[in-house]
Amino acid sequence: MLRIIALSLILALIPGLGAGWAQEASAPPRTRAELSGYRETSHHADVLGFIEALLQRDTGQLDRQSMGQSVLGQDMPVLILSQDGIRDPAAAREAGKLVVMVIANIHAGEVEGKEAVLMIARDLVTGLLPPYHEDLVLVLVPNYNPDGNDQIDPKNRALHLQQLWGQLGPETGVGTRHTSEGTDLNRDYMLLTAQESRNLNRLYRHWWPDVFVDCHTTNGSIHAYEMTFDVPHNPASGPTRPIQFARDRMMPAIRQAVEARTGFRSFFYGNFRDQNDPESGWETYPAQPRYGSHYRGLTGRIDILLEAYSYAPFRTRTQVTYEFLREIFAYVQENRAWIRALTREAEADTIARGRDPQPDDRVAIDYSVIRRGRDGKPHQTFPVYPVGPCDITAYDLESMRAHQAPGKEITTWRNIHYARFVPTRSVRRPRAYLVPANQERVLEMLAQHGIRTETLPEARRFASGESYRILDRVTQERRFGQAAWTESLYWVRNEAQAIDAPAGTRLVPMDQPLANVAIYLLEPESDDGLAFWSFFDTTEVGQDFPIQRVTSLE
Repeated sequence: MLRIIALSLILALIPGLGAGWAQEASAPPRTRAELSGYRETSHHADVLGFIEALLQRDTGQLDRQSMGQSVLGQDMPVLILSQDGIRDPAAAREAGKLVVMVIANIHAGEVEGKEAVLMIARDLVTGLLPPYHEDLVLVLVPNYNPDGNDQIDPKNRALHLQQLWGQLGPETGVGTRHTSEGTDLNRDYMLLTAQESRNLNRLYRHWWPDVFVDCHTTNGSIHAYEMTFDVPHNPASGPTRPIQFARDRMMPAIRQAVEARTGFRSFFYGNFRDQNDPESGWETYPAQPRYGSHYRGLTGRIDILLEAYSYAPFRTRTQVTYEFLREIFAYVQENRAWIRALTREAEADTIARGRDPQPDDRVAIDYSVIRRGRDGKPHQTFPVYPVGPCDITAYDLESMRAHQAPGKEITTWRNIHYARFVPTRSVRRPRAYLVPANQERVLEMLAQHGIRTETLPEARRFASGESYRILDRVTQERRFGQAAWTESLYWVRNEAQAIDAPAGTRLVPMDQPLANVAIYLLEPESDDGLAFWSFFDTTEVGQDFPIQRVTSLE
């Protein structure tokens, strides 16, 4: 009781927190969004206060942990929900529990997930929802971008319908898309430049969830879905079956369940190819693993992207995110045996393929097309191909062309669904890679990703080796928003040869769960690897690429 009183006094002194917090201390906590009638979103202090208040009502099913600190030193809390009191992944595995991880607020202007995750945690702890955490361990990250979150301003993501930009509320503003350092965390899964990215990577590898959910809000097209969703687009680069299962079985079932129970409509994420033509085609986003969903696609886990509709009211966006999380938990609980077998099989298959790579086992590393423009410079695009016809629910043509949301009349438009990416470059899966000891940045990156390496204690000759000769390289400066970076496009020739590796060389074996991530990072022609990100630009054209391949350790 003293702890509750003390907590109420502390919360009352936090700037921006209303008296409602102190008044509600003995009742289940409510989010700042709920308390304000969805005029406001939670500051990070509100998130922390909500969690502490919820812990007061816990009966042993909730644990608060930390994934580390943000750049500005804010704690990044993680909620672990388990009716059996499971607090770590080893205990989850021993008990045969599936792990579902949810992150919210990766883009801190897209705040619905943050509120929905807190609300669903509360309703599970207080028994308002079925006990999904009886059979599952839920690992919830309500505020992945706390520094960006607290830069709340009504100008952030302000609604500009004619430009098809922004969102409808909350009226007092939201945070920024980027971190305090200007990093877009959903473009940072390969480079891990941000401290927050490295924190999440460690948490992901620690819990190794069977199912991962990432909560966002849309930008772009007007339509009549409260939610759009997606799955990884790169089945040619990693285990195929988890992606197929999520795309063909899991998400259609969840979509149907949500609509049947709540009336909320949904479809696969996308935008119209021509915003003034609702029959121009429905197109998704590129397949590079810099995006979290596609990174996790490389790892063989089930991944779900949620995108609440930006032109729906803030309350609706929060509610539909909540309902999708609820149905995802229910589906995973009901189908846990199948999902467990699927993710275990994907991991075992990745390891087995790396231990005994076959000549016809190829891994896609590039989905781009590169053409030289009139300026003589190469231009890289990522073509997306049809998967079939689809019906898109939007509005009448007059409303669509006027960029009016909601429109006058809900209308169904026949379209082609563009959501398939065809690899333009693939490589034979190697048995291992060889990284010279002086490639310190590369070795540091592999370590940050949790990729296993072995140091050669003495010089060793690999009879079945391959080297790459650099034929050409083009380097270009890029800028988007606050971010600036250098991209390097490589053209190489593979040459089979014996390799004499000196002592201290790092061997990167492919019989490990993250083998597909390693391949994507280390191949020179990868569209999102370390070569693309200019890690090797001191090597001259005509020389051998520093990273070598081994096709057999025999």
